[in-house]
Amino acid sequence: MPKTDLKQQVLMLIEQFPTEKLSAAIDYLTYLYDKEAWDATHELTSNPEIVESLERAKADEKAGRLKSWNDVRHDV
Repeated sequence: MPKTDLKQQVLMLIEQFPTEKLSAAIDYLTYLYDKEAWDATHELTSNPEIVESLERAKADEKAGRLKSWNDVRHDV
């Protein structure tokens, strides 16, 4: 089913919910959103190469070895 149809279906259901049920719906949608973000973070932090790269980037930042975005942009 296309995303627009799903959104319309969700909106129709929301309109029919009593106020006290909307709070539970918001809690569940927030849980799903947060879980997806956490899963993506966990996937990245489980990759040793990515973790090593992030650690090098933090060390470079701390040592002042980074360049300003404006200094590396070529379209300006």
